[in-house]
Amino acid sequence: MPDNIVKIIDLVPGKVAPLATVDAGALTPEIFQRQFLNKHVPVLIKGAARHWRATQSWREPGYLDALCGDVEVKMSRVFNAAMAQDYKLETMKLRDCFAQLRASPDDTTYSIPATAVPAQWVKDLGEYAFLGPLDKKPRMYPRDRIFIYRNASTEWHYHPFDETITTQLAGSKRFSLFRLTADNWLPNSALIESKAHHRPDGARAFPADRPLTKYEGVLEAGDAVYIPPFWWHGVDTADSGIGYTLAHCFRTPAARLAAWKDPVTRRVFRQVAAKNKLAVPVALGVIAYSTLRRVTARQAW
Repeated sequence: MPDNIVKIIDLVPGKVAPLATVDAGALTPEIFQRQFLNKHVPVLIKGAARHWRATQSWREPGYLDALCGDVEVKMSRVFNAAMAQDYKLETMKLRDCFAQLRASPDDTTYSIPATAVPAQWVKDLGEYAFLGPLDKKPRMYPRDRIFIYRNASTEWHYHPFDETITTQLAGSKRFSLFRLTADNWLPNSALIESKAHHRPDGARAFPADRPLTKYEGVLEAGDAVYIPPFWWHGVDTADSGIGYTLAHCFRTPAARLAAWKDPVTRRVFRQVAAKNKLAVPVALGVIAYSTLRRVTARQAW
């Protein structure tokens, strides 16, 4: 990998542990719900999409180009346009983006942020057998989004709502995830959200007495990773080719929606209260309802 490609995972220091990994063939909806979904535990699922046509055909030169139609997307030439001063996303025909990606040198970064899957591509996608009846319409995020990139990382962030299955359809990526609690939320979240880790001395700003534990694994084509809400995650490319990543979201079970002791829940509550005080009773009701469902089901947060 060229030295000038921005990588973000190692900019946030921490102890590294292997991400839990299972083979898709051994994962049923019951096992997935009991061991991972109900406990907010991320997992790398090997071969989750190995049977999809996309994991084979999308790597063939020219295959997707012929299925672009007149679709337009926004493309960035940096891994995170929000960090580049005065940088604007460029609107282009998707087929023209492919031409640029293929003609670019190995040390060039391109990123097409999350966009709807083009209609003619959908037929190449499959289903997740381990989700089954759990795969309900998400509350906030679109059900499916596609990421197209070359040498582009994904900045550290978390999702406050909905469950995510991220599937690698071409190329490979390194995933890193950690969970902040009430004990370490303030010193770490503020540093990451201010992009302090991108400073030359950024790693020194993180508290050395409470190191993060980062769970990491590599997604190859056909693999997927389950990303629960509240888990921070960062992603780096593991090769220099064109990559395709699918984010599939589904509804969080009621018992897993919120817990007052979790700092993300309190943050979202404060944001709701600041925008609309009339929504406060509803937000409190959601937290109470989720707590009641957990108590009834005898589930720990």
